[in-house]
Order: sequence, then structure tokens, then C-alpha cells
Amino acid sequence: MKIYKITDPEFAAYGRIIEGYDVQPMLDALNEKTPCPEDGPAYVAEDPNLQNLPLAAEMTDTLFGGLPAEFGWCNGHNTKLNCLEYHRGSEFNLGTEDWVMLLAKESDIDADFKLDTSTVKAFLAPKGVLVEVYGTSLHYAPCQAAKDKGFRVLVVLAKGTNVGNGAPSGKCPEDRLLFATNKWLIAHPDAAEASNGAFVGLVGENIDIADDI
Repeated sequence: MKIYKITDPEFAAYGRIIEGYDVQPMLDALNEKTPCPEDGPAYVAEDPNLQNLPLAAEMTDTLFGGLPAEFGWCNGHNTKLNCLEYHRGSEFNLGTEDWVMLLAKESDIDADFKLDTSTVKAFLAPKGVLVEVYGTSLHYAPCQAAKDKGFRVLVVLAKGTNVGNGAPSGKCPEDRLLFATNKWLIAHPDAAEASNGAFVGLVGENIDIADDI
């Protein structure tokens, strides 16, 4: 699979690079205060080691226009797509190492909420670069960019995202995708999430970039 860079023009439809912040305190906290599991990715929606940094307050005031935000992480080892999710609003990411994101567009979801994985593109994000992933960009767990290194990736979202479960009425067909608060999820049949009640809607290959890194 071709892996684009986030500086390539192809990325413009999915997100943008955010400049102007000294992100070193956040990188230091990720490296020193958060684990990097060997047996897959792990996710924490809000970590006080990140949330309580002065930089977190500054980013909340500007990137979210003052709306409450949560600062967490997704760390570990992974090379597979497995699922795609989206939120109502952008997600901001920052890696301590180079890492890869697998992205698709919300507009590629068909009327039955299925998505062909051939539409997914891979993008390499350099370590230390803050990235906005638009709310219309489908994404999921980060992928490592090297066989011998995992990833530590900051995840900044609207506060309450992925915390607890939404309570949809069921009247809207999209409700069947709601997997957690502000988290609409489409799983591949091979993913563990599929057996845990996630909506199965990814059609085609469960992309694995292990041979491309």
C-alpha cells in the first residue's frame, strides 16, 4: 500500500498540520507518563498527566474555541485497519515517533453504511507534528511506522467523546453505528470489535501495512 506524507496534497481533504505551539511538554509527558503496550494499541480518553498541562488549556482555548476538550492517548503497536470511526468534530493528534494513519472519507459511506476499504489511504505523520483530522475523516487506531518501534499518539477530542455510551432513539438508521459517546464505528468482519457488537460495514481487505513499513 502506498503511504503518503501529510505534507502531500492528497492529505488536504482529510486534515491539516497545526503550527504555532511548543509541543515539547506534551511530547515529554507522553514519553514519560504513558505506556506503550507490545500486544496491540491501548486507549485512554483523558489522562491527567496531559489534561493538566498549561499547553492543554491553551490548545482548548484556541483549537476548540473555548469548548471543553479531553486530552488522552492511543499507544502501542498496530499495523491493521480493523475499523473506521468518526466523531462530530475534529480530532487532534501528536506522535512522539513517526506514525501512520489510515483514513477514508465520510462521503465514501454508502446508503447502507458500508464502505469499501479500497478507498482507504495511508498517511505518514512525522514525530512532533500536531495534526488536525477533520470530523469528516474516518480513522481509527494509529499504525506504527517502523517494524521495531511502536507509537505514542496524543488524542484530543471534544470532552465526553468515547466516555460511556450514547443513548440513541433508534429512529435514525445511523444509530446502529453509535458505539460510544460521539463515536460512530464501522468494523471489518475480522476485527475483534465485530464480535463485541460493532456494526460490520467494512467491505474488502482488512488492510495491513506490515509489509509497507
